Amino acid sequence: MAREGLNWQELDPKIRHYARCGFSIKRQSRKLNISERAIYLRRNALGIGRKKKHAAQETSSHVM
Repeated sequence: MAREGLNWQELDPKIRHYARCGFSIKRQSRKLNISERAIYLRRNALGIGRKKKHAAQETSSHVM
């Protein structure tokens, strides 16, 4: 059975807002009624996916 495509123009601001608020992907998917995988892929496409810091960045961030 086919399903409707998602309207990302309406959902992108909500996804950005929830990401800024610190909501997990699981919580975002429940609130928006979208699969976790779709949220994860869209967050990466928007550039707000999980980012890992390198060891050099972590040690150089302190103020002398």
